[in-house]
Amino acid sequence: MPQETLILGLNPAWQRLFFVDKFTLGEVHRVSKVEEYASGKGINCGRVLQLLGGSPLMMHFLGSEYGPRIFDEISACGINQAPVWIKEPTRICTTIVSEGSSTELIEPSPIITPSENDDFIQSLNEYWNSTQSVALCGTFPQGFDVTLINNLDFAGKKIYIDAIENVDAWLAKGVELLKINLQEYCKLLSRLGIPQVMSSPQFWKMTATAVLERLPIKNLVVTDEESPVHAFRLVEKKFQELILQPTAIEVQNNVGAGDSFFAGWLYADSMGLDFEECLVKSTAVAVARCEVEKPWMLSLERIAELEGELKSEVERLE
Repeated sequence: MPQETLILGLNPAWQRLFFVDKFTLGEVHRVSKVEEYASGKGINCGRVLQLLGGSPLMMHFLGSEYGPRIFDEISACGINQAPVWIKEPTRICTTIVSEGSSTELIEPSPIITPSENDDFIQSLNEYWNSTQSVALCGTFPQGFDVTLINNLDFAGKKIYIDAIENVDAWLAKGVELLKINLQEYCKLLSRLGIPQVMSSPQFWKMTATAVLERLPIKNLVVTDEESPVHAFRLVEKKFQELILQPTAIEVQNNVGAGDSFFAGWLYADSMGLDFEECLVKSTAVAVARCEVEKPWMLSLERIAELEGELKSEVERLE
């Protein structure tokens, strides 16, 4: 069995999903179907990782009203949790799905108090020394004391990040994977002072090389919805780039596609798959997720089918 992965999804949400035939701003809509469930990047990632055969341990802040519902739902799935209970309510994310596109309305996150920060680090310390695989997913809630995790000892750990804000200290220590979208990648380039000439045919190679030379990131992956996925690494100072175009499908709901991709990479890496195999597996998982209404409804058989199609589509550049 794959080793347990500690998932720090510290800003969960209660998801409300509204399906309408056609969404037009400013008009009254008849909702054809409503779905509600526990969500947020960490939860989406953990549920997909469990489905693939992984062993997640979720750590998150849970507030009044929807917090207990999230805890009960995740517990019913058989996933271990290390919740930190807080006074303010867990946020709600309302998503309108129409014709394969999604519009998200995300409430402000709860504000974490100093005593709740203390509860968090006390709980985290109970697991940290025995954990070798840690995945950081998404944003931090308001008031979270990021120095609590910046000061942790990373020795002997494999760190995976699907986030861009307040993660510089983690990136500087060295991570196994940084998975971000194109918008987040441009933010990272700006922070590092790396020029962004996206019209240049050398944009990806020049910028990714600069990032990997400055930060000890083993694998850097940039996704961009239906556009090709770009994956980079430096091996003995030799630059490697893989490009993979996701399979064209009829999208049912793409919320959490990036979280599913991240879960696919976590599982593939835990199984000892190589750089290219991790890219193929994670892309197949993300595509399969978009074909169903909820992240954990994806089919393992469909993932295997997509992997077979994608293997021959990988473009290798050096």
